Amino acid sequence: LGIEGQSRPSASDDTQPLWHFLWGRSAYMNGRSLTFYNLFNQVDSVEIPILQRDYAQGRSEEEEVRTLFLRSLFHALNQQDSLLRQPLDLDFVYGNYENSESKVFSVLDGQQRLTTLFLLHWYLAATNDRLEDFRAQFVSKDGQSRFTYKTRPSTTEFFNNSNKVFISKQIIDCQWFYLSWKQDPTVQACLCMLDAIQDMFFGRENELFEKLLVIDKPFITFQFLDLHSFGLSDELYIKINARGKPLTLFDNF
Repeated sequence: LGIEGQSRPSASDDTQPLWHFLWGRSAYMNGRSLTFYNLFNQVDSVEIPILQRDYAQGRSEEEEVRTLFLRSLFHALNQQDSLLRQPLDLDFVYGNYENSESKVFSVLDGQQRLTTLFLLHWYLAATNDRLEDFRAQFVSKDGQSRFTYKTRPSTTEFFNNSNKVFISKQIIDCQWFYLSWKQDPTVQACLCMLDAIQDMFFGRENELFEKLLVIDKPFITFQFLDLHSFGLSDELYIKINARGKPLTLFDNF
């Protein structure tokens, strides 16, 4: 099972002090407010590690969660630009850097939000005729997606082809789409989410991709935290998220 969407410690849980330690310190320790686009100016790539569950926000049975989240993103991008405008902040994204020469950020908490943001960037780039800009930021020089899943090879391959077309039926009809991918829960959830994004944004996409690129006065942000900056291991973070009360709809964002 993955981290995001699991449980947070209950009042009787002996890990609760550690949970409060993390969240109490995260407000002022090494947290950076970033947009999804700007995240890839800070890292070489973003990886959903094998320990995580499949992408859940796009599951057919999660329509309520999906609709609420997309509606929040839609309203954030359609705010009138003024001095009083505030970005939609999607809370903390936790993770650490893999032990490799490249700066690969492995996500421990934030998988669902980041995946949906990636799909939103993909869709809006395609509908705004900005796929070249999308490729420049989210595809490596060797043609691999800079946002990827390590949960199973079929998911990795799907994201590596995310710079080509959009909308689920068109994707499924492409020569590069393997029929076996239909059995991959994350791929199926991504296709469902892309259709939901189209339903929410269709006819109103004009110039929204450009808004996703704004850094100085952004429209959508999250708080980026490197877990190792706390002097803590990912094993500790997994432990304190592995028991207790279920997350609410808001927490699952």
